[in-house]
Amino acid sequence: MTYLKNLSRPKIFQLVIGLIIALVVLLVTFQAGRFIGFRQAVFSGHFGDNYYRAINGPDHGPLGNTGPRGFWSDDLPNSHGAAGKIIKINLPTLVVICPDNLEKVIKVGDDTIVRRWRESIKASDLKVGDFIVTIGGADDNSQIVAKLIRLLPL
Repeated sequence: MTYLKNLSRPKIFQLVIGLIIALVVLLVTFQAGRFIGFRQAVFSGHFGDNYYRAINGPDHGPLGNTGPRGFWSDDLPNSHGAAGKIIKINLPTLVVICPDNLEKVIKVGDDTIVRRWRESIKASDLKVGDFIVTIGGADDNSQIVAKLIRLLPL
């Protein structure tokens, strides 16, 4: 009889440990889902505002651009994109003049997507005078490494 009790105890112990591990895995999975869902909701909720700011520049508030220098974000240029007219092409770089009269150097890589409407084109199809919108990130040389270049009609 005592032999049967000794056999059943490790099985119960293993079952309890297995249930605890399964519960921890389930809770970690649930928390990861909540975290990812929250990030997606925040991105989706702010996408319109961020896209507008990336293309049109910062919002200056009700007083316009009359405040003290540095009070709004005019001091720092946008390092994640540019919109403007191409003034120089020397592939793999382009120089774009933006509406705020800043010239920005755009670096085109092999993984850069260049689009006109819905069709993909080559970076070599771009011409001086074309109006483009670029989305990417800054590198150590103060160039914008383009992930997407969209050619816009004038």
